[in-house]
Amino acid sequence: MPRPKSGPKGGSPFWPLRQSRGAMVALHRYIGLVLAPLLVVIGLTGSISVFRTELDRMLNPDLWTTQSPNRHLPLSVLTAAIAKAHPDQPLIALEYRPAPGGTLHAYLTPALTPSGQSRPDEIFLDPGDAHELGGRVAEGCCLNRRVLIPFIYRLHFSLAAGTTGLWIVGITALIWTLDCLNGLLLTLPPVTPPWRKGFWRGWEPAWQIASPKNALRLFFDLHRAFGLWLWILLLGMAISGVALALGPQIFQPVVRTLFPVAPPASEIPLPGGPHILKPDEAEALAGRDAQERGWQARPAAVMLTHTPERALFYLFSDTGQIPAGFGSPLITIALDTGATVQASVPPEGKLGDLILQLQDPFHSGRLAGMTGRILVCASGVVTALLSVTGVLIWDRKRRARRRAQLKKPRPALRGTASEKD
Repeated sequence: MPRPKSGPKGGSPFWPLRQSRGAMVALHRYIGLVLAPLLVVIGLTGSISVFRTELDRMLNPDLWTTQSPNRHLPLSVLTAAIAKAHPDQPLIALEYRPAPGGTLHAYLTPALTPSGQSRPDEIFLDPGDAHELGGRVAEGCCLNRRVLIPFIYRLHFSLAAGTTGLWIVGITALIWTLDCLNGLLLTLPPVTPPWRKGFWRGWEPAWQIASPKNALRLFFDLHRAFGLWLWILLLGMAISGVALALGPQIFQPVVRTLFPVAPPASEIPLPGGPHILKPDEAEALAGRDAQERGWQARPAAVMLTHTPERALFYLFSDTGQIPAGFGSPLITIALDTGATVQASVPPEGKLGDLILQLQDPFHSGRLAGMTGRILVCASGVVTALLSVTGVLIWDRKRRARRRAQLKKPRPALRGTASEKD
């Protein structure tokens, strides 16, 4: 049986890029053109959102800072004060252990005034006596300083379009994930496969930005080199974007199907039998549970739900900041029975659990502290850069093709006037 012939320059007929490169280039081009506007918006707003708390504090210091000392008022006192001031807007979440000089931060149930205007549902309280410093509509629009940063963040994760926007962002992230893989393959030498000598020498130019001879070459080198330098980070951002936008719908079922996960924990009943808990009692139980699991920081934020009555303590921190790494424990206490419904201190569990717990810390950059946040901020800028340079490359090539067509000589017409005479 004859041996298959090698391709040119030591290539291999078994290297699929030789046959499929044209189709892959076309797919990359048209996916990029369709997604470019969305990725520019998502990338740039994501870069800003990495530091949204710091930026919001700079724009609204009257809401975020105070000269009053923190008296560490009991949680029950704080929730009662909020309920008294806003009787028709039940409390949803409260961050009640701020850093020195910081304020208490609460979210209320949205409501309308008699004239049909939205009432403030995000309020800020003084930690000294719980009096209200100010408030705003959490989903307000658009460019005034009060709501600018929350609006930018909403643009990032849902295009400020609610559930429909979440689906658009999630599907965009899913397609972007696949296109990241396609883009990486397109940077590889089209003839020489990785198992042949000379592959790395052929791939090296893809990592470099050469002295450009023209604008098209500069755009191409920027597009390819930046995509390679941050490829792992960009792929991770795309995958985690799917997880955060369409977690219950797509990401979580896929992970639980492909990877082992720990069985859900059973409820731990309160000693002495069930009884209705006050917020302070629930906080004490959550703090004790976290300490038993090796976490020393106290609860600092709670989310309340009704029917059934639950208190989810989602931030354990003495500084009011989300800790680096995998984040904070999540401990849910049933207020109607006193049972611990959920208790976890990431990272824990099996491989599937770790993958699920990794997504939010990775996407926000908190996984690696300030360094991670800076890298994630840079990845948003690079995402926008790749989208813009991709469109510019396409536009330059399109113009070049048009000029080439105009320069082609036109075929002579049969039967000129003189010939007919």
